[in-house]
Amino acid sequence: MRVSEIINSGSFARVIEIFPPGFPTPNNMKPGQKIDLSVRFETIVQNIADLEALSDAFSLPELRDDSRVHLNSVAVAAELIRRTGSAVIPTITLRDSNKQNLLGTISFAIFSGVENIQIVRGDPYASHSESRNVYDISKISTLISIIRKLESHLLNLQKTCVFAPINLSKISIDSYFKMAKQREVSGVDIFVTESLFEDTNVYLRRVAELRDLGFRAPIIHNIFPFRDYEDAMACVKRFGWNVSAEELHGLKTKGPKFGVEMARKRYFGLVDRKEISQGACISSRGNADLIRQIVA
Repeated sequence: MRVSEIINSGSFARVIEIFPPGFPTPNNMKPGQKIDLSVRFETIVQNIADLEALSDAFSLPELRDDSRVHLNSVAVAAELIRRTGSAVIPTITLRDSNKQNLLGTISFAIFSGVENIQIVRGDPYASHSESRNVYDISKISTLISIIRKLESHLLNLQKTCVFAPINLSKISIDSYFKMAKQREVSGVDIFVTESLFEDTNVYLRRVAELRDLGFRAPIIHNIFPFRDYEDAMACVKRFGWNVSAEELHGLKTKGPKFGVEMARKRYFGLVDRKEISQGACISSRGNADLIRQIVA
């Protein structure tokens, strides 16, 4: 099912982020090491089965890690949909493919019954990385416009539900506002925000301001539960996330339980205000039980 249909029905969309199968690149494998992809797929299939009652769709994130092989997210989504019947949202990055490959990937997604896709630019690889930054198409809005044009030439097709990121903390910057507006005009169905590390009421005031600026596309919010203080500090260092000193102190003194409590508080804060917030995307961190503790 398209997540946009769930939102249009008046329901709060529940998306759970799960991680696609991956393994070390050949140069990072030990001599004689063997990888059983079937086992890794079965683990993901089981995770979906365990969580399908708590979710409307499952999101496959884009992972920037050139030390590992990450299977094509559209192909993984198509296989998971075939095996589970659940809605799966693959992530397609502008960083990793030229225009022709992007068109082929999107065409395969449409052909194989993938009804939801997320388009992101993708954080660039470092200059010393073995992987290249492609960005043949430099704007998310450009690719969305191409998708809509492509769809207009295909028979017996319902419109793909396209997700794209929006950073509410940057919307007051004129250049970012124009870029975000281009994404909406190009045909984005759902915006996905940056991870939520604030009081929910503060966050939702930003959404109200966005509506006042004329944005109409539904918005769902990323919730990222921290495992503990060390995990939070590692994420702050890696992603530059703005996590308050109070939250870091709570994680340091109360441990993993505090991280779950904060994620749960934010999730239900969004559910309670679903007239403003249309959904949430919660990272499973590879742990299905973590999701149960947050949403059940």
